[in-house]
Amino acid sequence: MRFFLALSILLISAGLSKAGNFAPNDFAAGYKLEVDKEGDAIYSVELPEDLYKTVQSADLRDVRIFNGAGEVVPHDFRNVETDPATLRNTWTIPFFPLLKESKSNDQAEFSLQVSRDPAGTIVNIQSDPVKDVDNRKISGYLLDLSNLKPAVSELEFQWEKDTDSSVFTVNIEQSNDLVRWIPLVQEATLADLQFGGQQVERKTIQLPRQPQQFLKLTWQESNRPLSLTEVSGFSQVIEGRRKYRWLSLDGGVVSKKDDQLIIDFKTNYRLPVSNVQIQFPEKNSIAVLSVQTRSDMDKGWRTRCEQVFHDLNFEGTAIQNEPCSFHPTAETLWRVVVKQDGAGLHSGSRQPTLQLGWLPTDLLFVGRGNPPYLLAFGNGKLAQQDKQTDDGMLLQTIRMTSPHQAIGVATLGERVNLAGDSALQGPGKSLPWKKLLLWAVLLLGVGLLAYMARSLIKEMKAAEEKKSV
Repeated sequence: MRFFLALSILLISAGLSKAGNFAPNDFAAGYKLEVDKEGDAIYSVELPEDLYKTVQSADLRDVRIFNGAGEVVPHDFRNVETDPATLRNTWTIPFFPLLKESKSNDQAEFSLQVSRDPAGTIVNIQSDPVKDVDNRKISGYLLDLSNLKPAVSELEFQWEKDTDSSVFTVNIEQSNDLVRWIPLVQEATLADLQFGGQQVERKTIQLPRQPQQFLKLTWQESNRPLSLTEVSGFSQVIEGRRKYRWLSLDGGVVSKKDDQLIIDFKTNYRLPVSNVQIQFPEKNSIAVLSVQTRSDMDKGWRTRCEQVFHDLNFEGTAIQNEPCSFHPTAETLWRVVVKQDGAGLHSGSRQPTLQLGWLPTDLLFVGRGNPPYLLAFGNGKLAQQDKQTDDGMLLQTIRMTSPHQAIGVATLGERVNLAGDSALQGPGKSLPWKKLLLWAVLLLGVGLLAYMARSLIKEMKAAEEKKSV
């Protein structure tokens, strides 16, 4: 693996050396980088916020890493991941066995006796008593979701294993009153297979929509009983728990069109924004808002999200909507269109604050050459060039080797001014020599044809005059 990592880095470096020669003074600004340990193959550093205000390309193509000798070293970008377990709610779900006579083939109906504690939680469930107590078997389970908020979106099951391999085909029905049952999931598979030292597990079931208060789990009659030991529930990812950075935009330009209030904002940052939130000027506000973006004044507006935003207070408890999420965009012009106003925005006295949420980005670079390393950014010429063909190779190499052991840590040191704003200018307009040459050839060809036609006409006239004599 280490040999493969070293070989891949050499190939990436060779490709990068052909992409053009740049020096630190070709960039507007930079940061000195401090590494925790010299000699690591790859280092990682989190990009600073002010970098996004200086770069001229939304995809960060005008960013480079230099080593102590002033040489460019390969780099790549990756989004900072957050542990999925911390992004959603997890519950242990109460479940109750449903018993029936083993001779019965009726799997659809259960007559239940439900006992609850003073808080309303189910503490016991009994099916109809049967005459042959010794001949009863578990025919299903009732799952109580009545006290779970937000709604469960995924279930995970654990069961007793009496053999090395077990497979169950199960159905899930839902109900709010334990009387009327509606199908929710049909013929899902739960499995725990072991063979030859290998193991295949499938213990989770995704729910296609928000379930009702109670679920009934049953399985095909041909299966042996499923002896559950634990059921866990998981909510959808709660975006508000991600470690977003936030940029607040105030002082929007207000206008009206078709009786709708429009508030325009502009940011000079090229941040990878994937969430927005609204801060209303007053508490207990609610409004239906459309949030739109575009890259420049000549482009049309694109709707990123449209939903109800609210900031309410109930008995001292603040209740605010989750941030609105969408695919990341680095566009700099933002617009809020007020569809329905329950926040007094049309009065025009005070306007809301638009908050842009973005996840930090890690820059990975090869530890080639000696430190100190320099993170340089902001180059108008690079921003207009095509992306390098080896983009993504470094990240792919890390995935194929050891993603944790091979990466060292680099931290931002002193910020340095390099070429300043002069580096942000794009390449000057040069004469289009190829086009000029092509036009010259075409004009020359047209002139030659005209000369030949004129000569031919003269010859034809001379021949006619000689004939007439």
